[in-house]
Amino acid sequence: MGTYTGNASSMLANLRGTGAAMMHGTEEEKLYKAAGEIQFYSALLLKFFNEALEIRLRNHGADVTALQHGLLNMLMFGDVTISEISRRLGMDPSTLVRSVDRLQRQGLVVRGHDPGDRRRRPISITEEGRDLMKAVPPLAYEDQPLRVLEALGIDSTLQLRDLLRDVMNEFPEGKMIVELISGYAPGQE
Repeated sequence: MGTYTGNASSMLANLRGTGAAMMHGTEEEKLYKAAGEIQFYSALLLKFFNEALEIRLRNHGADVTALQHGLLNMLMFGDVTISEISRRLGMDPSTLVRSVDRLQRQGLVVRGHDPGDRRRRPISITEEGRDLMKAVPPLAYEDQPLRVLEALGIDSTLQLRDLLRDVMNEFPEGKMIVELISGYAPGQE
């Protein structure tokens, strides 16, 4: 399948074509098809969550993207550097620098100084940034993705969450994020 650069329709056509050939294929072929669908569904689900958040941000009058909101959310847990954010999110530092610069211009974050290491510039959320996070949290009950999960029911939602958590725990960065956002460590419930 390779790297996907087209639109949703071409991705679906590619998945369907691959799927038809693999319907009675090997376990490896079935795994490949399932992985492709998971990749596609995950990307769309993230898109739906981000769109709902960005609508609420616009309605609040905030000129902040979903990515920038995610950075603010991360900073609610403590100061971090661009390189730490880059490692956690697997994103290019230059993309993050532009986002942090924009947040800093809006007074939502500040860059600090580490007296022990002049090169280290920890980023902190300001009081104004904290106020925005309180006013526009990452999720709201009216968000369509949350309503869809509600329709699935709590048992199915928790099962989906647990499966995603298990997958994330297989990646070193994923394990760190799982522990950070949920206080969850493998083997504990």
